[in-house]
Parts: sequence; structure tokens; C-alpha cells
Amino acid sequence: MNETKFIKAKVFFEKGINFYLEGSYELAENAFKESLNLAPDRLSVINNLIKIYVKTEKIKELKSLIDKHNHLSNKEEIQLGLAYYNFLKENYDVSIKIIDQVKNNIEIKNQASDLLAQIYIKQKFFLKALKIFKEKLKKEKKNFVNYYNIGCLFFDIGRTKQAYYYFNKSLKINPQSKPTIWNKGLCELTQKKLKDGFELYEYRFFNKENEKKFINIKSPKNILEIVDKKILIWDEMGLGDAVMFSRFIIDLINHTKKITFVVNKKLTKLLSNLSPYINVVDYENLNSLNYDFQIPVCSLPKLLNISKVEDINFYELSLTRKKNFQLKLDNSKLNVGVAWSGNPNYVRDEYRSIPFEIFREVLKFKNVNFYKLSQDKKNDKNPNYISYPNLFDCGNESIYEISDLMKNLDLIVSSDTSIIHIAGILNIKSFLLLNLNSEWRWFNDKKKTIWYPSVEIIKQKKLNSWDNVFKELKSRIEKLNEKKVSY
Repeated sequence: MNETKFIKAKVFFEKGINFYLEGSYELAENAFKESLNLAPDRLSVINNLIKIYVKTEKIKELKSLIDKHNHLSNKEEIQLGLAYYNFLKENYDVSIKIIDQVKNNIEIKNQASDLLAQIYIKQKFFLKALKIFKEKLKKEKKNFVNYYNIGCLFFDIGRTKQAYYYFNKSLKINPQSKPTIWNKGLCELTQKKLKDGFELYEYRFFNKENEKKFINIKSPKNILEIVDKKILIWDEMGLGDAVMFSRFIIDLINHTKKITFVVNKKLTKLLSNLSPYINVVDYENLNSLNYDFQIPVCSLPKLLNISKVEDINFYELSLTRKKNFQLKLDNSKLNVGVAWSGNPNYVRDEYRSIPFEIFREVLKFKNVNFYKLSQDKKNDKNPNYISYPNLFDCGNESIYEISDLMKNLDLIVSSDTSIIHIAGILNIKSFLLLNLNSEWRWFNDKKKTIWYPSVEIIKQKKLNSWDNVFKELKSRIEKLNEKKVSY
């Protein structure tokens, strides 16, 4: 390789490293590709590309990279890439066997031990993973990543106070680590430290690929700036977040009545009932960008200076449109809407969603009709709930039609999905079946939630065990059913 190419390759490599550290994975990938084109078979570049594909879960690209460099298959960098590939394909035993062969390269061996810890976490062998992280911490006490990894492990299993401790230790070493700051903020929110928590919640944009929308429209620095101004608010994350945070848009009416809320088109009809002063549109029908300010909806608590739970208001959503759902209910029976699973792509869905094999225990009540409100998961060609005569599938209806149906049901039972948020904002009696390591929004509450007065929480007592939840749920449904029949 001539010197000019080497220098260019090095420049791209360093750019890739910087992009990777700040979470700009697509830019990092492109930079490493440019470096690899100039310096073919460079193992350090290949290794960093592998890390990018693992971080972004680009399984096909990872396999293609490994196959392209099959002539280097005896190199530990390529072997580790193959271990990562099997990890992403959930072939954990195969991945562990490959990891056991990595012995010589210290840097690769460190990556391999991190991968092994991740495999243990996926297998729910948390103590084994913690042991690996703590062994690394003993050797590298000044490496902020070691504290960060332990913090993430504790946070993932619902041990928020321990996670908070390790995130703070990590930040003492590297105060500029945006992912650590972001996770510390989630810990603060979970513990109801709302002022500082919502301040740090702004670090959700640390990944440049998750930047704010409508960046050509300025953001307000304080609430006084928006008085009588034309405001564009846009949704974030999942449908449930848009529903939950929509209450803060109503709070904004005290400052301006020129508000447009742009949302996923699935929610437009439902949320158009928020207020006459809030224009709700989807992205396809947003005809103008002539606004004074733009605000991401999850930034509203910070703008409104929400500092304690008492500052959070509840506004019941009323449906103004006439009934349009044609399903006739048998009012001699208890009618219960159910949702046991959410978005499978959600990072912690394996904990919050409930396998149907567990959920079906409640379907055994003969005098209760159940109405499935959530959509099927993708690629679920043979749903195993179709054999239940008292379970009616309404999941493929529009959200508005489902909301219309929900208003006429006796009860909603749901895991942590958008359905529970819709039931909550409609003020429908509901049971939220909640995993122990639940999202910050449910804080550490076990019975009631400040977000929705009509929602009661039935929470796991043991991580990943629904035993106590369904024991209590069946008891409550039985009592409601007896009351309905006697009435």
C-alpha cells in the first residue's frame, strides 16, 4: 500500500472511531468502509465494522463481511465476528464454543468476554454476567465502560438504585459519556426525581441517527418564548408514548392556542379529541412548516418545568364520533379486552410481553368473553389462540375502532403496551400486568399509577415470573364476574 492511501485510510479509520464513540453508527460504518477499501484486509477496520453491525443488528451485513474475508478465517477478529453472528441468530451454544477458542489477542479476548456476558444476560444468567463485568472492573478500575456495563445490567433487571450508583461511578471517570448520562436520567425518572430526570431525558438524542425532526424550526429555551406563538409538536418513540405525553400538550394551551401535533396516522382520529385548540395531523398531511417553534413531545415536561408527580395532570379523552364498531356484546357476561404482547422490536419486549402460553390461563373462565385488542406479531402465521371460543380477535381493526369498542367493555387487561395507555386516557377500568424491571414511566409503583386513575397495577414480585400476577388477576376477574352475574 502506498503512503498516500495509508494516510487516507487512517483518516477514515479515525473518523469512524469518533463517529462510533458518539453513537453515529451509520456514519461510522461508512467511514470504516472507506478505510477498508483503501486498506483491504485490515483487521482493525474489520473488527470495528463487526462491532457496528452487532450494535445495529445488521445480521446480513455482518455475515457478508465475514464471508468476504473467509481467507482470514484463522484470525481471531474473524472468529469473533462469527461468534457475534451466532449470538444475533440466538445460537448461543455455538457462540460460546467460538469464544472459548479466542486466547491470544488481548483486545479481542476482552471483546469476547463482553460478548459472553451478553449471552449470559440473554440466557438470564445474570450472576454469571455480573461476575465477568466485575472481574474486568478489578483489572481496569479507571475504565468507565466497566462501570457503565454493570450499571446497564442492574438497570435491565430492575435494580435501579444499584444501576444509579454505577452510572455515577462511570461519569466520575468520563463526565461526557452521553449514553451514561442518558441512563442515569432514566434511573432518576424511575425514582421520581422528575426535575433532574427530565433534564437528562434530553440526552435521548445523543445518537445522531436519532436526531430531532424539523431541525430547521428552532426550539424554545423556556416556556415564556412560546406565548401566543405557533407551535409544532411531534411524536416520538412508540404509540403509547404519544398518548401518555399528550397531556402536556393540553397544559400548553395556557400559553398558546396555536398548536399542531403531528403523529403516526394510526393515532390521528383518536388524539384529535384532545382539544379544539390542538390540531392533530399525520406526517403525510402536514402541509406547512410555517411554525415559530418545534418541540418533541417528550421534551414538554422539561419545558413545563415538571418537578414532582403532583405537577402531572390527567385529562380524560372523550370520543366524539358515533359508534362504528359493529361487534355485538353479550352484556349478560363479563366482557374483557386483552393484550398480552407489544412491539417485538422493542429492546426489552422479552420482559414486558407475556407469552400466550401463560396468558391463556385467564381464558378458561366460561362466563367471560375476551376481546383481543393487540395486533399479531409479524411472521406469526399460526396463532395459537384461535381455538378459544370465548376469545374474539379485534386486533386488526383501527385504533379508533378498538378504542370505541373498549369504551363498552367491562375491563381491560394488558401488559405494558399502547393498549393500556389508550385505556388509561379513556378512563376505562384496567389492570396493567407489569414486569418487575418495568420502564421508568411506571416508576417503582406496585398498585396505582399517577398517569391514569382508572389503571391498577398487578406487578411481578420476582423477575421474569408471572405466577403472582396471574394468581391475583384470576382472583380479581372471578370477583368481577360474580358481581356481573349477580347484578
